[in-house]
Amino acid sequence: MTTSPLCGDGPDGADKVAPAIARQAVRWWVALRSSDLSTAQRTQWAQWRAADPAHEAAWQRIEAVGGRLAEIPSPLARAALHAAPQSMRRRRAMQLLSVLVVGGGSAMLARQTTPWRSFTADHVAAVGERIPLTLPDGGRVTLNSGSAINLRFDAERRVLQLVRGEILVQTAPDTLHRPFLVETEEGSARAIGTRFTVRQRDDAQVEVGVLQGAVELTPRDAPQQARTLQAGESGRFSRTQAMAPTALDRDASAWADGMLVASHMRLDDFLAELGRHRPGRLGCDPAIAGLQVSGAYPLADTDRVLAALTSALPVEVHTITRYWVSVRPRRGRM
Repeated sequence: MTTSPLCGDGPDGADKVAPAIARQAVRWWVALRSSDLSTAQRTQWAQWRAADPAHEAAWQRIEAVGGRLAEIPSPLARAALHAAPQSMRRRRAMQLLSVLVVGGGSAMLARQTTPWRSFTADHVAAVGERIPLTLPDGGRVTLNSGSAINLRFDAERRVLQLVRGEILVQTAPDTLHRPFLVETEEGSARAIGTRFTVRQRDDAQVEVGVLQGAVELTPRDAPQQARTLQAGESGRFSRTQAMAPTALDRDASAWADGMLVASHMRLDDFLAELGRHRPGRLGCDPAIAGLQVSGAYPLADTDRVLAALTSALPVEVHTITRYWVSVRPRRGRM
């Protein structure tokens, strides 16, 4: 039995397309849409399609995905269909097109919109990157690793949309007396002369920590459940409720200074936080999950942090690739 370059069942029930072939299909699709190809080039395209059934399958997939993109009212869809080849947004769109061709278009397009919105956000911090920005009103925002935001400032409101990740905000006085809001899928956080953090968590909750001033939390589907946090308090909210506040861990914003500070933190929780600042998977063996970690660790070199753990704890780092790392019990010690 021969092995096809099409591998496995995709989300649509169709076979997945090999990534290399998907990229070739995307390049041909973009070339055909964005420029006048010569007769010789069109012949090459036809020959590429005919050379391998996998090529033709990839081409059918990209045409299907392209048709669905035309139905999506998003900047990314417009970039994929119309933008100039040299633009950064076009490059991002081509990357996402390749992913859609590999994984199956319709199922991926039916998923939540956060990945699409992240591609087209006004400001994006890559994994391992932290970005400080000055806002139009003179305030400041810092994006944590893997975060994305949109800015929507007008004559009535100052709105910062948190698409994903975590931010540290320092508001500035506004001569127009416009409210300052951080909007999320779950609701909003309204600043009352303040410095605060907002984190979009994976459990459909938003966590807010108030360093200065106060912040009002308003769940999207239950505005009557609004709750105000004071300086030194932390709180979470979902679409339907705002939870009771707890004492703020003042080291929680140390990431903005490039540090991860832990005080008797469980090892699995520590590695989950560290994993936000490096690409790939960082796992923890359940046998050592409860070990405690304390100290201040520089986020600029996460490999160095992992090495430090092996000196302080009976653990070892097992590396399959740079992007697949796990921390396990040290042999002979557990």
